[in-house]
Amino acid sequence: MKRHYDFLIVGAGIFGAVFAREATDAGRSCLVIDRRPHIAGNIYSETVEGIEVHRYGAHIFHTSNSTISPSI
Repeated sequence: MKRHYDFLIVGAGIFGAVFAREATDAGRSCLVIDRRPHIAGNIYSETVEGIEVHRYGAHIFHTSNSTISPSI
């Protein structure tokens, strides 16, 4: 059986995951593929002995958007 998707999203990081959510909320269909076995891309973290550990190292989210970061 052949399926039709409105969007093919390569990567389930921040952009891919948010785009897929927004698109499906708007009634569109999406196929999200990622080479990793989890979502969140480089910001993925896991709990190790009760502590959140960033698997790919620390990442800082920079923005000049005052709604997101009012101190800028």
